[in-house]
Order: sequence, then C-alpha cells, then structure tokens
Amino acid sequence: MNMHEPRHLLALLLVLGCAFPTAAQGLMAIARNTNDSVVIRWSPTNIRTWEGIRRYGVKVERLTIQQGMTGKPTADRISPDTIKVWSMERFRANFPKDHAYAPAVVQALYGKTFAAPPGQPDLRNAMDRANDQQLRWTFCMLFADIDAGSANAMGLRWVDRDLSVDALYLYRVIALDPLQRDTALIGVNRKNGPDAIAAVPQPVAEELDGAVRLQWDAGRTGEQFSAYWIERSGAGKPWSRVHARPFIESMGVAPGPLEVVHYTDTTLTANYVPYQYRVVGVTPFGEESPPSSTIAAMGRDRTAPSAPVLKEVKDVRGKLVVYWDQPSAAADLKGFRVEKSPEPQVGFLPLHEGLLPTTARSFTDTSTFLIGENHFRVVALDTANNASFSLTGYGSLIDSIAPSTPTALTGSIDTLGVVRLHWKVGPEQDLLGYRVFFANATDHEFTNRTGVPVGDTTFTDTIPLNTLTKRIHYRIAAVDRNFNHSDLGPILTLLKPDIVPPTAPVFAGQQVSDTTVTLRFVPSSSEDLAHHRLLRKLQGDTIWTELFIWPASDVRREITDGTVNGPAYFSYSIIAVDSAGNSTSAPGTADVRVHKHLRKAGPSGLRGFHDPLSKMVQLNWSAPSAQVKHYIIYRSKDGGNLVSLASVEGSRTGFEDMRLTGVGRYDYQLQAVYSDGGVSAMVPCANPIEVR
Repeated sequence: MNMHEPRHLLALLLVLGCAFPTAAQGLMAIARNTNDSVVIRWSPTNIRTWEGIRRYGVKVERLTIQQGMTGKPTADRISPDTIKVWSMERFRANFPKDHAYAPAVVQALYGKTFAAPPGQPDLRNAMDRANDQQLRWTFCMLFADIDAGSANAMGLRWVDRDLSVDALYLYRVIALDPLQRDTALIGVNRKNGPDAIAAVPQPVAEELDGAVRLQWDAGRTGEQFSAYWIERSGAGKPWSRVHARPFIESMGVAPGPLEVVHYTDTTLTANYVPYQYRVVGVTPFGEESPPSSTIAAMGRDRTAPSAPVLKEVKDVRGKLVVYWDQPSAAADLKGFRVEKSPEPQVGFLPLHEGLLPTTARSFTDTSTFLIGENHFRVVALDTANNASFSLTGYGSLIDSIAPSTPTALTGSIDTLGVVRLHWKVGPEQDLLGYRVFFANATDHEFTNRTGVPVGDTTFTDTIPLNTLTKRIHYRIAAVDRNFNHSDLGPILTLLKPDIVPPTAPVFAGQQVSDTTVTLRFVPSSSEDLAHHRLLRKLQGDTIWTELFIWPASDVRREITDGTVNGPAYFSYSIIAVDSAGNSTSAPGTADVRVHKHLRKAGPSGLRGFHDPLSKMVQLNWSAPSAQVKHYIIYRSKDGGNLVSLASVEGSRTGFEDMRLTGVGRYDYQLQAVYSDGGVSAMVPCANPIEVR
C-alpha cells in the first residue's frame, strides 16, 4: 500500500476516533487496546505472502496523530529491523516439549511431512483435501490465533507498551519481501479505553441418546472468535473443559466465518444425569472471553426398541386376529399397542386402552367396524416412550354378497355440456362407492366412466355437445369394500342441449337484369331445419335487411329479388335456422351489380401486336361516339381465366402492356365505362398475340 499520501485515511481515522483495520492485497492487521499496551496481530491472506514473510520478515511502524495537525505525521519504528519466524533451535530453547501448540507449529514450519496434531479430529476432513503447503499455512494461522506465544514465534504479533493514554495511533505492518511489497494499516484511539471482550451468546441444547448437542450464534456479539472452550459441571462439581484443545468447527468446509457453531458432547457417563454447560470464546489474540450463560441438559434415551414384525391378520370365526413377532426384546421394553386405520398409511388409532404386555404376540379386533378396509400395525414402546412401528398388514372378512342395485338415478345437462348425476345411497355398511357407466345408444355396450368407485351419491361429467348424437345414457353400479359389484341400475337417458348450428346454404349461381336478381342455391341439409331467411344489403352498409323467409317444407332452390334499382352493388346472404333457434354460424354471401341502363356502345377495332425489342404488347382501338369515362382492359394467357389488367382514361385509344409473364398466347378484351355508370359490352381483340 502506498503511504506517501495518507491524508484521506488519517482524516477518516480522526473522524471515527476508534480502531480501524485495513487490509492490503496479501496482508491484514488487527489491534487490541488494553490498559497498558496495544497488541498488534497481522496475518498473510495467501501462501505467497506467507512465504515472503517467513523468508524476509516484517517491520512495524507507528504514527502518532494529533488533533488539528496539518502536516504528515512522523513514522517511528517500534519493532526490531526485522520480525521473522523463529528458528527451530529458538523454538526448542523457549518452549517446553509438552507445550500444547509449539511442537505442531515446528512440524508445520520445518517438518518434512505434516500430519494433523492429536486432539483435532474436526480438522481431518479439511486436512485430507488440502495439499501439503496449503495445510501448513492453514495450521500456522490457526495456532497464531489461539496461542499468543505461537503468534510471537511465527513473527505475527507485536506488543507496543510505550504509549500515551489519550493518543491516536496509526500502525503500519510492512512486509519486507522485495518482490512483493505490502503494508497493512490499523488505527487505535487510546481515548476509547481498553477493548472489552464480549461473552459468547447462551448456547441452545439438544438432548440426544448418550450425548448433548450444543449450538450458539457465532456472529451475534460482533466478536470473531477463532476457537471455543466448552465447559461442563454436574452434581456440585467444579467446571471442567470437555476437550483437551480449543474447539474449531468445520474448518475449510465453507468460506467466511460461521454464523452458528455446533458441538456434541459424547463423553456422558449415562443418560438422565443432569449437567450444566457454558461456552468460552478464544479471540485471534489468544485471549479468552467471559463464559456464556449456563444451560442445563442431559442425555436421554432416544433409542426405540426393535420394530415388531407383523406376521398376518386372519379371519377367525368372524373376528380379525393380528399376529406378530418381536425379534429382540429390549430390557426397557414396556409393552405393545395395536392400531387400525381405514387407510394404508395414515389415520391409525389404538384399538385398546393401555399397553399389551411384553409377552403378547396376538390381538383380536373386537371393534364393531370389521366389514371394510382394515389396516393394522403393531407399536412397540419402551419405558422412555420411544416407539417403533411394524409394517402395516391388511385384514378382511370373507364377503361374497354384492350390494343392492342403485335406484333413483336423476340428472341434467347444461348448455356447456356439464352433466350432473344424483342417486339414492344404498343401505349397505360396507359400501365402498359407485361406478358410473355411459353409452351413446341404449343398444351399445356401456363404458365405465369412473376409474375408481365414487364415494358420493353425485357425479359430474363433461361431454361434447357438437356431435351428431342428441342423447346420452347413464347407468350406476354399487361396489362394496371387497369389490363385489351390484347389477347395473336402470338406464337414465338425457337429451343434449342443441347448440350445433345447421349447415349453411351454398350459392350456386345468379342472373342479374336491370330490375331483378335471381339467385340459385343449395339449401341447408340439416334434419332439424326450421326455415331459411334471405338477407340483402348495399355494399358498404353494415345493416342487413330481411327480404324473404320460407319454411323447411318449401324445397325451392331459386329465389328472385324484384326490388332492386341500379346502378348499385348488392350483397345477398341466405341463413338457415333450426328448430332450437340455432342459425348458420358462417353464412356465405353473393355479390352482384345491378345496372341502371342498358348496354352502351363500346370501342371498336381492338388490335394488338408484340414488340420483341421492347418486350411489350401494343393495343390500339377506336373510341365510340359518346364520351367515355375510362376503359377497363382484361387479359388472359393460354386460355386461362380473364382478369382485369388496367384502367385507362377515356381520352386514350391505346395501351402498352409491359407486364408480360413469359412466352405464350395472350388474349385481350376491352370495356368502356361511362360517367352515368353504364358500361359497354366486352370487345375482344381481333387477333390473339403470340409471345415467343
């Protein structure tokens, strides 16, 4: 980190007035303010930085920041020139052989191989997944967190004792690796007084069989504890720690600090012996927090006896008897309970009060409900009320009598095709339900409409109404719990609502004069046809006018409208209506043009020739004596349909067709249109034109 311009950071520290740690790319630092000192801890955030610190070391400088100062503060070195990892010989000289952490630290630093230290089973999974270099760095950082002596020996800790009570300090930890310069900053305001260590939140206990599982919130106090001591007391005995090393959970399993920590105490001497528990946190400075609040817990018997084995359920003289075996009778077995349900997996209820003796291996069901679904299971319970359950077994009494035939079947169909059926419930106690059958004709085979028996006396069906059949037929059969079926009941016939429109009439031709329009058509072929209606409107209008209506008995195929007056364009439509009032859904139309006057004189002398150079056909004609509004030119090719090609002004007597579609024979016709709406006859071209 560049320290030549620290003004912004210094200003921030002055505003905050408290410790403010900063992390460089590969080095981070924290500080703890005590009554007589400031403890500085730093840690490399990656293996590359750690190797550089091991080889070259670090130095620590302190800047004293005063209120209102304008210049840069002076940096004072408060550590030796180089703080480095101790040699192996220095470790041996300063730590006893039985030190809790120093031997493992030496092994991680200098050993040819590295294995997990004893008493750390929670770290084995992480150790198996890491390579050797990663593992050594991980354990060095761990031991530096939980033991101040190990942190000093690894060059990761310094204590500043030459201090003022009310000063604000900025510490710089500078890595001396020439290939990877790095600096971490940490600010401390002595005016704030010594830092207090918060207690670990009260743990929550889960009482297991032969164990107690504790859990607590690791992040609630804001303290980042590196490890924990779990302490236990019982029967007036002093507090003792239940493990030899500080406890660390799931190291390396998930990134970042844990939110909830779990610990399971499996060192209980017996169940139902009460204990008191509390938790002590270990900070990254190797200091211990005050104990948490205490919680009482004990181990409890959570082990159920062996599950009974249900052998069979037999019909013994009209009663159902349940037989079972108990593979191994536990010493604390208290007895058995036999339960029954009409369902195979849920709804079980006991068949007796209290428990059957531990020697019982059968039970006779004396309940009144025996004809139906009978699912049994046997429950074994111990003195702690732990229960184990047998598999379920099914029992039934012999029943070959079919229920009575259903009666009073009624129903209806609405215009959406929804069928609603209802019938009278049967008198049988073992009635399971009813099956619904249907057919489109009474002489057809009836088909089952229900996959499983209906447990009610109503049934809703949905049928298509857009069909040729006008009726549907239903019958009902009753089913008991042994699946004996009654005879099919009487047939219920329901009439479907008529929503199918009649077939549409089809126009077959037309004949138009100045005063009449004669339409030829094919009438509707629907069986329930009631009548036809002839409608007319002027083209461009939206309102149709009814002209004629004639019944289905009138089998006419032609109708004449004598009320027309030209010139005008008319549209006609014939609609069929059936006996239910349904009308043709998409009637066809016939469009006609009625002229006010008779044919007028047309052009003459229409001739044409093909110009292969310009690839066009030139048409010429002679105009009639009367003034023409415009001409309409028609064209066909190779005897095909005649279609309008163009419209030209009435003053012209020629046209150039430049839209030829290839070689072939082209025929042309010409028609004159006058201002009063009159038209001439079609005048054909005197000569067909061959385009090669």
